[in-house]
Amino acid sequence: MGGSRLARSASQGPVFVVLCLLAVAVISWFSLVTQPAALATTAWWPAAGVALGLGLRLPRRWVWLLATAVAAITIPLALWAGRPALLATGLSVAAGLELVVGTLIMRGRRDELPALSTPRDIGRLVVAVFASAATFDVLSVLVSLAVGDTAGAWTRFVTGAPRHAAGMILLAPLFMSHPRRPRVAQPVEIAAQIVVTLAVAVFVFVLNDLLPLAFLPFLPLVWAAMRLTTRMMLVEMLAVALVASVGSAGGRGPFSFDRLTPETGSIVLQIFEVSIVIVFLALSLAVGQERETARRLNISEELFRRNFEASVAGSLIVARDGDGWSVRRSNLSAEEILPGLSAGRTRLDDLLGAQASEALSRHADSVSDGYREVRVTTDAGRILHFSIVAISAERADSLLALQFRDITEISRARRLEREEIARAAEVQRALLPWSLPTVAGWQAAAKSVPAKQVGGDFYDLRLHDGQVVLSLGDVMGKGMGAGMLAAASRAALRTNPLDLPPAAAVRNAAAALDGDLHRTGAFVTVAYVHVDLASGEYRFADAGHGLHFVVRDCGDTVEHVTSGDLPIGLGSDWHERRGKLDPGDAVLLVSDGVMDVWGGTVEDLHHAVTDIARRHCGDARALIDALCAGAAKVSDVDDVTALIFGREPIPAGSSGPDHVVAGEPSASS
Repeated sequence: MGGSRLARSASQGPVFVVLCLLAVAVISWFSLVTQPAALATTAWWPAAGVALGLGLRLPRRWVWLLATAVAAITIPLALWAGRPALLATGLSVAAGLELVVGTLIMRGRRDELPALSTPRDIGRLVVAVFASAATFDVLSVLVSLAVGDTAGAWTRFVTGAPRHAAGMILLAPLFMSHPRRPRVAQPVEIAAQIVVTLAVAVFVFVLNDLLPLAFLPFLPLVWAAMRLTTRMMLVEMLAVALVASVGSAGGRGPFSFDRLTPETGSIVLQIFEVSIVIVFLALSLAVGQERETARRLNISEELFRRNFEASVAGSLIVARDGDGWSVRRSNLSAEEILPGLSAGRTRLDDLLGAQASEALSRHADSVSDGYREVRVTTDAGRILHFSIVAISAERADSLLALQFRDITEISRARRLEREEIARAAEVQRALLPWSLPTVAGWQAAAKSVPAKQVGGDFYDLRLHDGQVVLSLGDVMGKGMGAGMLAAASRAALRTNPLDLPPAAAVRNAAAALDGDLHRTGAFVTVAYVHVDLASGEYRFADAGHGLHFVVRDCGDTVEHVTSGDLPIGLGSDWHERRGKLDPGDAVLLVSDGVMDVWGGTVEDLHHAVTDIARRHCGDARALIDALCAGAAKVSDVDDVTALIFGREPIPAGSSGPDHVVAGEPSASS
């Protein structure tokens, strides 16, 4: 890539420009020197091709400078050849404008080096060449008429466009970008081809004086178009055109100026040159495209073959016939998965079983718009995952590529894993309180929605002798490991006596869990609350949980109670705080999954708790259900758990309830 850019940059540098302008001068001089005496103008003008080629190689901003340089070069040559000053100037300006027209058409809006790789590129080249030649033709006629050279005007009108067009179409393509295609012919063949072509050209246009054999060079040129690169063929056609021009000017060959008159011979010669370039350039590009397409197809086929054979997945090529599907080709992996292939069986019915084959056939009927995937179970009990792709262009469902994997063990492992997780979820749910105790004058409710079936949240409510202990915790992480730690944490907290101060209870649980948490790198946040039912006084410790609310007067006031203590597994000391619950007040503990339901911030959760507590005053169950109503939105990624315990409001006209524990608990979770 870097080398090609360097070569391209050098080809467009000052040295290249100077050499091209020098070539314009030399070729123009040669055309003027070889001008037939009986012709008012030159017989050919290949300098136009070099000038246009130079314009194609440089950006459009240089086109007017190049046109000026070309005009400046040709003016003195025209004066030297005996043209009147006004005519020489006009013809030189016309040559410069010819360059401008061709360059603007060929470089286009993108202002880039034109490519020569498709028939469309040839069409654009022909349009540019004839538009440029027509521009010169019209201007040269006008200038000739302006100076009173009527005879010269007619001659230029008849011969100007063909000779300039021939010069441009012969030489300008050499300056264009050509596709990089591998050379087919070897050096010996190239040398032989060149010798044959030049020999035929010399015979037809130099040695031959009578026979109309202008078609004869077509034969070696077909050979060149089929075997040589496009650029080499263009150089060879340029050589044939040069031989034809020299022979015709010398009175030899089918376009002899002596026999046809210089004017007619020049016109016919230029038409011949334009024709062979267009015909054989199109042939060369078509052959090149076909060869490139075949090369890519071969590469694609070879890549497919290698992938097919080396694939670790089973691969089959199957064809539909009157009785079903037959295997045309298989790789080693397929033979290992389906032993029947090694035994010579090719019918899918025999290899997979009737039901599996029928399932594949149903999907094959609709595979024309892409590919299908299907999972089938063979008669042998193997579970295979198939990808089906159509490879037949005529009927998409008649020839298919099947790639498949044996997922029997994976499916069994996943089923066992799901069963284990389901059992673990059942165990975890069994460890949660089956029901919350009923206490006269108090309400309790709880709800837990675990993420991924097994969650890291846990809660507990214990009642004894006029005291209640509430706890809610959240283990870092989700899934089976978090569920096991949650169960261990709940058990460690339950080992504490109910009358033990909350801070001491958290320290005891931390000591019991320290080894497990250290080994797993996990930690547990816990809110632990002790409530005295007779007085309503409560004490609590918060181990990094931070989602502890006190709802007062049915939501008239909601206090967010926090502490700076660290979670179990990170901290070693926890402090105790106190408060009192009056009638209508409640302690609410939630996990961070509830916070995610209500916006993900403590402020959003605070507003939600306030609003819900006001709407469901005195109904703990309704409050918890409303608070966890959006659990489905986040339960895929986090557990959602909430626990509330509070005093019932004092009915109007009542002196307040006695705080007595009911004899029989009822389910409220």
